[in-house]
Amino acid sequence: MGIIQTDNWLEEHFFNPMELCKLASPDVDNHAQYYQYLRRFGMYQPSRATHDMFSKLKESNAWEHMKKFYTKYKKMWKAPDVDVYIFPIEPTRQFMMELKGRSGLTFPRKIFLFLSPVDDVKIWESLLVHEYHHAVRMNRYKKDPEEYSLLDSLMFEGLAEHAVQKYCGKEYTAEWLGFYKQDHLQQFWNRVYKDQLQLKKQHPMHDDLLFGRRGIPNMMGYALGADIVKGYAGKQPLTVHESFNIPSERILENSLYSGDLEGASG
Repeated sequence: MGIIQTDNWLEEHFFNPMELCKLASPDVDNHAQYYQYLRRFGMYQPSRATHDMFSKLKESNAWEHMKKFYTKYKKMWKAPDVDVYIFPIEPTRQFMMELKGRSGLTFPRKIFLFLSPVDDVKIWESLLVHEYHHAVRMNRYKKDPEEYSLLDSLMFEGLAEHAVQKYCGKEYTAEWLGFYKQDHLQQFWNRVYKDQLQLKKQHPMHDDLLFGRRGIPNMMGYALGADIVKGYAGKQPLTVHESFNIPSERILENSLYSGDLEGASG
């Protein structure tokens, strides 16, 4: 476990990404569908540009850097072992540009990191912190992932960025933290979010509200999650170790967004 040498896989299968999906997740039934799912989060499409990106990632020792970061936080957090799969990011997607050329996707025992070459490897470190925080919280939070609600998803994102700011600095936090002023966030909270907090992840509206789709501003759910956590941490200390298992409801109740929680039950 740890950083999987996907650079070796890419050498052999770069132009057949579904083969890479089979290697990473052999238990998946439909790898074509799985590849399309990963693409939504940044997985590359084979092209001259992305092959050049892969070459530059190798030259930059991306796998070695990420191994060092993984080892650092695994020890510091006493974190569980997870498999970490590194692939080039798809550079043409506007969504990825807004994320400083890096993106990720996390399951309880598996992390996908989609990278582009950088001048400052702390950008890569910040992504590892964010995604590994998700994996640790998934393992320590006393809730079945099938039961995660929209509120849980907002808190996952806000808490992960809280960890990024602590370990990497504010300048390495996600772009979406600065997308909206608080009055704009509060407006959408009152108008849309507070009555939908119990939506399960499987509900069609969940991702619309989390990512910002269908009339919801881009990344609004992420930005709200970060602001809720910021408000909580401004009232009382919040250590990173506490952030791995603190109930989502407790954060909300002690934030600037607490309001009428009966109305928030959906």
